[in-house]
Amino acid sequence: MSATDDAAWRLVLPKRREGYVPPRRSESPDERGYDLVDGSDPPPVPNGWYAAAASTDVASGETMPFVAVQRHLVLFRGEDGEAHVVAAYCPHMGAHLGNGTVKGSTLACAYHGWKFDGGGQCVEIPYSDGRIPSRACVRSFPVREQDGLILFWFHAAEAEPTYQVPTFDEAHDGAWSAPHTFRTEFVASLQDMAENNVDYTHFFFVHGRDALDESTSKFTTDGPFSTVTESFPEQGLTFTRHTFGPGVALLRIPGIATVLTTTTPIDRRHVRLLWHFYFPPGAEAMAGDVIEGVVGDHGLRADMPIWRDKVFSDRPLLVKGDGPITGFRKWYEQFYEGSR
Repeated sequence: MSATDDAAWRLVLPKRREGYVPPRRSESPDERGYDLVDGSDPPPVPNGWYAAAASTDVASGETMPFVAVQRHLVLFRGEDGEAHVVAAYCPHMGAHLGNGTVKGSTLACAYHGWKFDGGGQCVEIPYSDGRIPSRACVRSFPVREQDGLILFWFHAAEAEPTYQVPTFDEAHDGAWSAPHTFRTEFVASLQDMAENNVDYTHFFFVHGRDALDESTSKFTTDGPFSTVTESFPEQGLTFTRHTFGPGVALLRIPGIATVLTTTTPIDRRHVRLLWHFYFPPGAEAMAGDVIEGVVGDHGLRADMPIWRDKVFSDRPLLVKGDGPITGFRKWYEQFYEGSR
């Protein structure tokens, strides 16, 4: 391991700053259904590309029901290998299409056999020779399969995709490891999670890291894409996190790992994570420790109780030193088109 790689590794390891204690992982306050006035609703589900599943989760001819973007959905892969995502409920009598079967490139409802193509249109009613009603359809979602993920596009107003998620070299370089997968679900607003990347002060209090500021961490935007760059001049290191809309990001830790992260909103208050960790030659032996450093008690799990119990503030009381949160929110607002 080179000196640069060793420095990167030390930055990824769980911190042991003197006096540092990670946030308590206590039980959430029990609301007991009370009608309280001191909370606030999280923002709507933003528009963007989200992960339905890993490519290996669904084989040709299989279906996978799931819940995302406040909806029951069905992922199915036709016998031709193409993946599709459609709304779950059959317009005929309301059966869940996740119980159906794949017939060629269509999904057949288990209740009465109506067949729907990948665009959500009913193409056959096996027991009727009458005209198929024009309303015999379910909402379909654009799908792209790349880099080991099945992504689907959600837009509150059902607009077509306004950007595409770029691919990245590490996923196709045979010298790098196969992806190590991390999955979890927890309570959090998607925007609260995203804001963490530009909330420099919290790294000191929540994660026990040396404080970052606008001299060491930069936030830049390019349309629906953004980049956070963390520089450590003494170690000669630069970490980058490229964000592609609200649901997909790519973290590069030089010499240690590249992490493809997807965060899919289940609803306004719950998210599902599907992260793929890729390791360069010679680094895979550290995979378990690296993943624990990123998602463990001093990493992701330290944030979870904060996200779980906080409210979303439309007008946060920001002061000097809070970082570019205002700029981040102006950039993020584009993903709520059609939902406000």
